[in-house]
Amino acid sequence: MLATLRHSAHCRRLRAAAAAQAARDLSNEEAGDETQDDDECAGTSAATTRSRSDMH
Repeated sequence: MLATLRHSAHCRRLRAAAAAQAARDLSNEEAGDETQDDDECAGTSAATTRSRSDMH
């Protein structure tokens, strides 16, 4: 029974961590979308702006 309780607690922690990661990913996507919108309004083209993958 103790093993079952530990397993359940472990699964809850994993689900909570996955939900937190999904929230961070969504937040990062929304922040990236806002940046792209700002660039489009400023008249910059995609060719002149660097993507996130180019920054590393």
